[in-house]
Amino acid sequence: MADDVSFKAGEAIFWEGYPSDNAYVIVSGEVEIFQVRDNGENQLAILGPGQMFGEIGVMDDVPRTASARALKDTVLRIVAI
Repeated sequence: MADDVSFKAGEAIFWEGYPSDNAYVIVSGEVEIFQVRDNGENQLAILGPGQMFGEIGVMDDVPRTASARALKDTVLRIVAI
């Protein structure tokens, strides 16, 4: 059975530099992937239902290279790789 987690709009899912311990599939809602740099935030992607994110860090066994936050109330399915 898969584990689902919920995030409120604006809530961080993970931050750049965090360990890459799992990936996520968006069940509902919207997620922004971004990087924080000296000149502010650099938006990399906005993802919606059915899309997976976070898998590259897990496969490469490296810390997260970007941050993720819910743009809307969001439900994610945890994918343990």
